[in-house]
Amino acid sequence: MNTKKFTKLLQSPQNINSKDTEDLNTIIKEYPYFQAAKSIYLKGLKNNESFKYNAQLKNTAAFTTDRTILFDFITSTEFSEPSSL
Repeated sequence: MNTKKFTKLLQSPQNINSKDTEDLNTIIKEYPYFQAAKSIYLKGLKNNESFKYNAQLKNTAAFTTDRTILFDFITSTEFSEPSSL
C-alpha cells in the first residue's frame, strides 16, 4: 500500500474493503505502534464484520489515548475530529 492509498483510506474509512484490510494488517505487522493504521484496520474489520474484530478492538484500545474518539470513529458513518483539542 502506498501513501496515496493510505491517505485516501484515512479520508473515507467507510470504503475500506477486505483487500485494504489485509494491506493494513501488513502495515501493522511491520509498524506495531502505528495508531492510525490500527484504527483504520479496526474500522475495516467492523465494516467487513470480521470475527477478528473483538480481539483487535482490545488491542487498539490499549494503544489509544482517548477511547471516546476511537468509539466515535468506529461507530460513526462519517467521522470528524473534535474541535476542542
